[in-house]
Amino acid sequence: MRLFISYLLLLLITVATTTSATPTRHRKNYRFPKPCKKLVFYFHDIIYNGHNAKNATAAIVGAPAWGNTTVLTGKNHFGDVVVFDDPITMDNNLHSPPVGRAQGFYIYDKKEIFTAWLGFSFVFNST
Repeated sequence: MRLFISYLLLLLITVATTTSATPTRHRKNYRFPKPCKKLVFYFHDIIYNGHNAKNATAAIVGAPAWGNTTVLTGKNHFGDVVVFDDPITMDNNLHSPPVGRAQGFYIYDKKEIFTAWLGFSFVFNST
């Protein structure tokens, strides 16, 4: 009988502590907006070719010994290092109003196939 009373007392204490720990009347039901799943921006890269200094947004700053800094090297551009400061727009038209800038660099790193490493950041306008 004492064992039964002990189990009953333990059960009552457990139920009392778990129900009093989460009061339902103080809980708020927050509604958060659904997360955006798709962002589409365009950044427009115009490489300096020796003649377009006014509208170029990218330039070759490093090239292998057999290359030069005004024309991309060979078929896969191996060894070229390019820096850029490109306008970002909401559509694929270069003349659309920019919403920010894409700034960074890319390195062409393979002789056999066309590949590049990119490092960049997006800087958006505040308006």
